[in-house]
Amino acid sequence: MSTHRPWPIDVPGIGYGGDYNPEQWPLDIQLEDIELMREAGVSLLSVAIFSWAQLERQEGVYTFEWLDAVMDRLHQAGIRVALATATASPPPWLTRRHPEILPRTADGTMLHQGGRQSYAVPSPVFRQYAVRMTRAMAERYRDHPALALWHVDNELGCHVPHDHSESAALAFRSWLEKRYTTIDDLNDAWGTAFWSQRYDTFEEILPPLAAPTFVNPTQQLDFARFSSDEQLAHYRALRDVLREISPRVPTTTNFMMSTGNKWVDYFSWSADMDVVANDHYLIASDPEAHIELAFAADLSRGVAGGAPWMLMEHSTSAVNWQPRNRSKNPGEMLCNSLTHVARGADAVMFFQWRQSAAGSEKYHSAMVPHAGRDTDVFRDTVELGRCLKALEPVRGRRPAVTRRAVGSGAAWYVGHAAEPAGHGAAGRDGAGGGRCRGRGGRPPPRDRSRPPPRRER
Repeated sequence: MSTHRPWPIDVPGIGYGGDYNPEQWPLDIQLEDIELMREAGVSLLSVAIFSWAQLERQEGVYTFEWLDAVMDRLHQAGIRVALATATASPPPWLTRRHPEILPRTADGTMLHQGGRQSYAVPSPVFRQYAVRMTRAMAERYRDHPALALWHVDNELGCHVPHDHSESAALAFRSWLEKRYTTIDDLNDAWGTAFWSQRYDTFEEILPPLAAPTFVNPTQQLDFARFSSDEQLAHYRALRDVLREISPRVPTTTNFMMSTGNKWVDYFSWSADMDVVANDHYLIASDPEAHIELAFAADLSRGVAGGAPWMLMEHSTSAVNWQPRNRSKNPGEMLCNSLTHVARGADAVMFFQWRQSAAGSEKYHSAMVPHAGRDTDVFRDTVELGRCLKALEPVRGRRPAVTRRAVGSGAAWYVGHAAEPAGHGAAGRDGAGGGRCRGRGGRPPPRDRSRPPPRRER
C-alpha cells in the first residue's frame, strides 16, 4: 500500500474544524460563524453532509444558491471545504416515490423515513439517485476555490450495516456466485449437510433472515463480508463520478474505526481512499476510554499504511446517543485531540461547529455551544486552535513506534460475524482483544497492519 496519498489542497499546517451545517441557521448567525471561526483558527470544514433535501427540494429541481453563498464566504475567510456529496440521507420525496429503496432488518421490518441513512445500499434505484446528486454537486463546485476535498456520503454502514431487502438478496446471490462459482463449493464451505440446509441453486439462498434458532454461521460470515463490500461498492460509484469531473480533488469518506464497530473491513477499503479519515467518540461507561482512543488512532494510521490521516469527527464534550452522556473534564478535549495528533492525525475535526437548536442531536456538544462565545467549551476550542497552530512543524511526521501488532483490527468483524450462532463469543473485547498499557497506564504507539489475506476457494 502506498503511503504517498494526496493531502487536502492548500490546508496549512494541521487542519482544524468540523462539520458545518449553515442551513440550520439564519444569515446573521452564519455571519457570526465566520467571525468565530477566525478567532478559533478554523481552516477546514465539512459542508452539506445532510443537505440533500435542502438542495433538491423536488426531483430534478436544485436550489444551490444558499450553498454558493456559504462556499463564497468560507473562501473569503480563508477556510477550505471538505464538500459532501449530500447523499447521506435521502429526502422525503424520494422515499415516498420509491419506498423500495428503504432498508429492511433480518425480521423483515422496513426502516422508514424520519431518522437518517434511510436507504438500502444495494438498491439500484437509490444508487441511481445518489450518483445523480453526486454529479450535480461535482459539476456545480468542481472549480470553486474553497474546495479542498470531497466527502463521500457519511459514516457508511453506521445505522444499516446489513440490509436484508430484496435488493440485498439479489446482490448477495451474485456476490456468492462470484466467490464460489458452483453451488457445490458453497455447500461444502457452508457445511449445509448440517440441519438439512443443502442448496440446489444460488436462487434458493437468502440473506440470513430471522430464523427459529441459530443461523448458519458461515452464511452470516459471508453476509458480513458481502455487506462490507457492498458499502465499498457504493463509495466507489460516487467516487468515480467525482474523479471523472474533478480528478485533481482528493476523495474520502469518514470511517468509524474503534473497538465498537465490527462490521466494515476498513483495511480492504484503504486503497480506495485518497485520504483516510476516521470518526471517534469516547464511551462514557468505559473506565479505560483513553486506551481505546489510542487503539483507534493507531488503527487509523495502520489502515492509512502509515501515512497521515484525518480525525474527521470527535466531540468537544458530551454526546447525546449513549445510555450515559457525560461532559468532558477540564483539559480532556485538548488531551483527546492531541493524542490523535501524536499518533499520526494531520487534521482535527469535530461534530459539529455550532450546536444544533433542534433535532435529534441538539444535546450533542459542538465547538460553539448553545451559550455561545463566553463558555469554557468555546475557550477550549480557541485554545486547541492555538496549540495546533504551534504544532504545524509536526505535520506529515510519523510517530516513533517500537512494536507492531499484526491482525488486530483488520478482520475483527470476521470473528464477530458468527457471535449469535452458538459460538459463545459474547463479551469479547472488541477489535483489539487485550488492551496494551504503557507507563502511567497510557499505551505506547503501536503500528497495526493487515494480516495475510484470507484464503479464497
